[in-house]
Amino acid sequence: MKSKGVAYLLWFIGFFGTLGLHRFYLGKIGTGILWICTFGLLGVGAFIDLFTLGGKVDTYNLMHGFIGHSGNQNQNNINVVVNAAPQMPESPVQPESKPAENK
Repeated sequence: MKSKGVAYLLWFIGFFGTLGLHRFYLGKIGTGILWICTFGLLGVGAFIDLFTLGGKVDTYNLMHGFIGHSGNQNQNNINVVVNAAPQMPESPVQPESKPAENK
């Protein structure tokens, strides 16, 4: 389980997000390297991360099954049921056949 506090601490000590340490922490290696090479997309991406980092940590924890973890060892599992679009029954009315023309 990833912590928002650790993520924000890494954002802060990584020169306000420009080194991308918080992205490496969340397993986003590609964008972490991009943040290092571009100084957080010239600071714009690092600034945006200040406001979106909490949601990114929540998303990471949700995707890795840590949702509902509240300090104890119990873990809530969410079961999602996806229903396919219902099939339309075949129409009981059959198209009328044309009578054969006599020549």
